[in-house]
Amino acid sequence: MNLKQVKTVIFDLDGTLLNSLGDLTDAVNNAVLPLGIKASSENEIKKRVGKGAITLLQKTLDENNVSGNINECFNRFREYYQKNMTNKTKPYDSIINLLKSLKKAGIKTAVLSNKFDLAAQEIVKHYFDGLIDITQGEVQGIPKKPNPTACLDIMKKLNAQKENTIYVGDSDVDIKTAKAAGILSVAVTWGYCEVDCLKDADIIINRVYQLYDIIFGIDFEDIEKNFKSRGFGFSVFESRKCASEYITQICKNKTVGYGGSMTLYEMGIFEKMKENNIDVHWHWKDEPIYMDGEIYITSANGVSKSGEIVNIDGACNRIAATLYNTKRCIIVAGINKLTPDLQSAIERAKNIAAPLNAKRLNKNVPCVKTGKCEDCKSKERICRAMTILMMPPSKMECEIVIICEDLGY
Repeated sequence: MNLKQVKTVIFDLDGTLLNSLGDLTDAVNNAVLPLGIKASSENEIKKRVGKGAITLLQKTLDENNVSGNINECFNRFREYYQKNMTNKTKPYDSIINLLKSLKKAGIKTAVLSNKFDLAAQEIVKHYFDGLIDITQGEVQGIPKKPNPTACLDIMKKLNAQKENTIYVGDSDVDIKTAKAAGILSVAVTWGYCEVDCLKDADIIINRVYQLYDIIFGIDFEDIEKNFKSRGFGFSVFESRKCASEYITQICKNKTVGYGGSMTLYEMGIFEKMKENNIDVHWHWKDEPIYMDGEIYITSANGVSKSGEIVNIDGACNRIAATLYNTKRCIIVAGINKLTPDLQSAIERAKNIAAPLNAKRLNKNVPCVKTGKCEDCKSKERICRAMTILMMPPSKMECEIVIICEDLGY
């Protein structure tokens, strides 16, 4: 299937956006308790979900060799679930960041679920209010997935075209729905189905950041190849939390210095390291400039997909430490810092990062007013030097850590 630039993304709900197994399990057990059925485990419920609550309950009865009024079971299920559907349910890591990125980019979004409609509407509003354009659950008179009727109706409401719409789900039901609707199917492995059930999907992904590849054309594999070919280490994380845990682990039992960075400030990683008793120093925390640690951590003003790292600095301690005297340098950047090539990374550093930092520091320079570099000669100019790391400096390990969130300037 030839996929043009993605403009619409339709998501399944349970197992794709939300891990709802705990609340679903409690609701099923509550519904069948009067029939004398033993409680099911989350793993047992996991194997039965995907085709709506009625089917889920019927499978539970059948597998326990118990007959019962399925409508009465469903009524008990619905009453309990509506009161308790947010007790244990949580979005999967980085899903909210992804939805925010889609919203910012103007990409239309929808949820299509076989969960009964009232619950689907309420739970999407609870977790993703303002981030989903249309939510469609099971409605009487409209066939459930994998019938494509509801999917096609959503596309019509969003004025979506097949060639730039994708369906993201975690089950064979979702794959069949997408294929029946004539759109690209993306199957995620973090949900409820075994990988073998996903083999017919057009694309199978294991991490949330791979959706950035598909939707925005970022291609992290190619970017990683470009950086590693230049000798840089390279890591991608869905969230600042995951990146912080990774970096903190690296820094244990080391002396660590920080460069000025709004990215690091927004991550709260300095505090996390202090909590872990790491010997860490940062002049933003009322300490002297520290450039003699075993590890130096800072951010970037621009990161090219071709493998270069661009930074602009005023006092120049930050960029100096990325060039000399440090055994290991870790450069952290949000996904907003990624640019197609070196020239656009330079332009980003000059015309986005520098003006915003000058404004943050209350500098009386032209770029604060114009929003772009004027190459001024002001004494208050903060962009005094620019570095382009094309390869790690000799005798220094250097790693770029990309986080799939907008961070810093």
